[in-house]
Amino acid sequence: MADKRRFCIISGIRGGEKMDRRLFLGSAAAILASSRVVHARALRPLAAPFVEAGPIVETDTGKLRGFRKDEVHVFRGIPYAGALKPEHRFAEAPAPEPWTAVRGAYGYGPICPSEDRIPGDDSAMEWPFLIQRGPITTAQEDCLRINIWSRGLGDGRKRPVMLWLHAQGFGGGSSQHFLANDGENLARTEDVVVASINHRVGVLGYADLSQVPGADENAGNVGMLDIIAALRWIRRNIAVFGGDPDNVTIFGQSGGAFKVSVLMAMPEAQGLFHKAIIQSGARAKVHSRETGATLTAAFLKALEMPNADLSALRALPVERLIAAGRDAARAVASASSPPPDYSPPPWFWQPVAGVSSLPDQPFGEHAPKSSVGVPLIVGNTLHEFPRSVDAPELEAMSWPQAEEALRRDLGDRTASVLGAIRQDHPGIAPIAAIAVASGRHFRMGAVRQCTLRAQSGAAPSWNYIFSWQTPVFEGRPRAFHGLDVPFVFANTDLCDQATGGGERPRALASVMTAAWARFARTGDPNGKGLPHWPAFQPESPAAMIFDDTPRRVPDPDPAMRHALDAPSPS
Repeated sequence: MADKRRFCIISGIRGGEKMDRRLFLGSAAAILASSRVVHARALRPLAAPFVEAGPIVETDTGKLRGFRKDEVHVFRGIPYAGALKPEHRFAEAPAPEPWTAVRGAYGYGPICPSEDRIPGDDSAMEWPFLIQRGPITTAQEDCLRINIWSRGLGDGRKRPVMLWLHAQGFGGGSSQHFLANDGENLARTEDVVVASINHRVGVLGYADLSQVPGADENAGNVGMLDIIAALRWIRRNIAVFGGDPDNVTIFGQSGGAFKVSVLMAMPEAQGLFHKAIIQSGARAKVHSRETGATLTAAFLKALEMPNADLSALRALPVERLIAAGRDAARAVASASSPPPDYSPPPWFWQPVAGVSSLPDQPFGEHAPKSSVGVPLIVGNTLHEFPRSVDAPELEAMSWPQAEEALRRDLGDRTASVLGAIRQDHPGIAPIAAIAVASGRHFRMGAVRQCTLRAQSGAAPSWNYIFSWQTPVFEGRPRAFHGLDVPFVFANTDLCDQATGGGERPRALASVMTAAWARFARTGDPNGKGLPHWPAFQPESPAAMIFDDTPRRVPDPDPAMRHALDAPSPS
């Protein structure tokens, strides 16, 4: 324990901050976070130097110097596009600008300004969901940065590249909010090149201004176009970091996974990535032109500028734009009904389909043609949004109480869905069944994506459910939203406040990290530590269950899926 404390002091990383329990219970963007303690098998002797100056690398815009931690080279805050200024709002980012001196790549760059969606309270969720602060509090529009972890620079090897897309929906977040996705241990243990990025979010990334004079039809997708710009930067530059530009995997969790779903349907992204992993973010649809226009109209009304043109919006202080975006979302939410299961709420800032950058809904009636050759892993955690973490008394909930608690979400289907969950999971407790039902959007979306891809003759898809349950808080968080993230990054000891730390989570992490890296390397996750994991087929919807002992299940939840697909009794 003394070693752990000393490591935290040396690293100079701050943890902390509290999490709003309402965000955790009600939002698909509930967050996983971590502390900053290195994975046990990666610890160096305390007498050895912790950080050393790294070699200089040369990109197509200039020279960079990062730092080296043991054998892992780290570069942070690299611009992958030109500096964003108010005149670039609601438009594609400019090309990156060259520099002459050697640029230091030591610290994460700024994050995109957005509404602070993580207010604190004193709930028990403060501990397992610690949020990294410090550098992330620097927010400015010039935020397009990429971070890289690699074991080899310019050594002629072609390592798989894994680009992580951060969580918090499309409305907020950054690559440095949650240190569960720190790429150091994944790069070290699996010899892959790991990258993460910041990009525009919220109203700055997804305001559909296509009806505003002076704006382009793709203004509502500039946050996604930022990610494509980062993929193009990777294609031009990743070789000097030891990566293979022809073997890029995009992966993400929650909102980051939703971004992966959208990228699979964007023609401009075709050929820039070669595999994809979607963790608790398999959503089918984004804004239509109609719902995007409704939210934008509310945004302009909140600004008291219903007839504004693009130049007028670019002249406003960014704080005013953010506040109007928040007020618009609230206004649309108050006037809207809950959306269908396959559609996210129309009050979310999110991409818009039906424009040249995103011609169709990502997984509407068919799988996207632009990614038909891309192998996919897609899955979810078993208990995405548990309700008893901060309320232990709910563990004693009865089945009638559970039915009442879910009725607002499921209406007339409540009894049939709960009965189906009990059939799929014999002996499940009522409070746990509620948590399973809470993740239905991600579970049903994952099966839908796999099914549509199989029907279209796409590359193989592999489905999983992460059911490993944390021991923290007497196990009440169960297999919660985002708990799989430290396992695929080999960060279970970094995130001991979420996993409990130690050998038990570390054993599963070694299996999952290897499977994710093997998939990035070869397009197939099968290998050591796993029973055979068959690709998904609609007639045989097998899933890998990631628990202390991973196991393959031919069909893990047929009753629940049938109940959710069935018409309402009314």
